[in-house]
Amino acid sequence: MNIFQIRRKTLETDIEIKLNFFGNGFFKIKTFVFYFDHIISQFINYSLFDCYLRCYSDLKIDSHHLIEDIAICFGLLLKKKKLSRYSTNFIVMDDVFILMSIDSCNRIFYYDNFLNLDYDLEITREFFSSFVKNFRCCLYIYCFNYINKHHLIESIFKLFGIIFQNLKEKNVLNSTKGIL
Repeated sequence: MNIFQIRRKTLETDIEIKLNFFGNGFFKIKTFVFYFDHIISQFINYSLFDCYLRCYSDLKIDSHHLIEDIAICFGLLLKKKKLSRYSTNFIVMDDVFILMSIDSCNRIFYYDNFLNLDYDLEITREFFSSFVKNFRCCLYIYCFNYINKHHLIESIFKLFGIIFQNLKEKNVLNSTKGIL
């Protein structure tokens, strides 16, 4: 079975995600943070997952808890399916040039080289940091160049989808230990 779901309900958020690992990139996303709906749809589209995501949150404060908890849910969901260990890729989109690499090694490490952090980049960092802790992987995001911050964040999530599309296709465990 390649369809998994999760429900996470806290005092701050109520999230439900259904994910088809071998889909076509179809999505229905409703978080009430329309910019994030657009950004997370890039990940779903490029990974070729099918996804239903519904979230209610304490948006009167800010979107931090919503984005953090969605990352936690995606980390836990993607952990349920056997995937390859390594994937690395580049993307060039308009003024953006970035590299992303993942090691699904059951250890936790996150690195990015974001400078001049504002709220959007801080929350992007929080998303990936929370994802890494729950998926239990090492993830590197290296930005060589960008001018437009929207293009940067959009290309990061597109590349994140491409990385997971690659992890699905290979489905090979690379470890001399035999287990991760």
